[in-house]
Amino acid sequence: MKANAFTRTVVESLVDRSIRKIEEDPERGLRNLVDMGAVMATGRFQKKYMGTVQRALRDENCPYYELVCRLVQETSRRNLTAFGVNVGWQSWTMGARRIRAWKAARGVDVPWSLTLHMETGGEAVDWAGLVRRGQEAGIFTYFVHTGGDRAALEAAMGLAEGAPLCAFLLFVSPGALTPGQLAVPDNVMTVLEAGAGQEAAGQLREERRLYGFWRLCAGDSDVEQAEGWLEELRREGGLAVFLLAGPACTEAGRARLREITERARERYPLLVFDYYGDILRVDRIISGGACFAGVLPDGRLTVCRDGRELAAEAGEAVFVRKLLGKRPAAKTG
Repeated sequence: MKANAFTRTVVESLVDRSIRKIEEDPERGLRNLVDMGAVMATGRFQKKYMGTVQRALRDENCPYYELVCRLVQETSRRNLTAFGVNVGWQSWTMGARRIRAWKAARGVDVPWSLTLHMETGGEAVDWAGLVRRGQEAGIFTYFVHTGGDRAALEAAMGLAEGAPLCAFLLFVSPGALTPGQLAVPDNVMTVLEAGAGQEAAGQLREERRLYGFWRLCAGDSDVEQAEGWLEELRREGGLAVFLLAGPACTEAGRARLREITERARERYPLLVFDYYGDILRVDRIISGGACFAGVLPDGRLTVCRDGRELAAEAGEAVFVRKLLGKRPAAKTG
């Protein structure tokens, strides 16, 4: 454990120094940071990802240069370092090793991240205990949905403060984020609902906090509007945009969403994600299988089935049932 802590300290120091270099010379500093990441990468996912970024940066018109230059100007180094190291090192490196060891020893798929639905209460779930046990198994990234519920957002902030080695992406709707009243921890990225989060985005920029946007594509018609939304959001800054396929999206609509997000990564100074598709993609690389899992406020579990987040059935989300101390659901029929 001491060796891991020492290595993390070294990684944090190198990342912080690299961010300083980017402030001085964005293009050269970014290439050096990515090259360092490629050298330190040990797992299949890290090597593949860093190689992709290295190839992209060979194009001097790559939008990542604009993205990173803006981020280092608008975001505190402590926030960038803590969040970045928690995802890139703690989750995708140390966590990935632990996940694979658990699977090898127990034969159970372990998701690399968890989606927590904390909106409208959630007293039925011991969220802090869930995160603590998740870390023991190698889960260090948490997508937390709080909706417009301010109490849920405050609880999520407390959850992040209590787990400094984890990365938390807090998905927020209007009404929850009151200007000047929330101190956002360094291991958090606030993800604002697109179309209604511009005022909050300005506040987060003033406070030099990391932020992004999310948008629900309720059906196929919304998917077709996604490129227009991205054109608007590129002017709002931030790190990332997450597009979520809703239950009414058809298979064709979800395929179209994947196409739009992949093309957008080459066009916009934003990291654009197909929420469910990209979480599953990382699952397959780290865990060896698609094992997305979510937890609802009442303790029920969700999985991603047919590209949609649906209630877990018997035999699904086995590992997360164990984290929650639940017995496997009885099979029916």
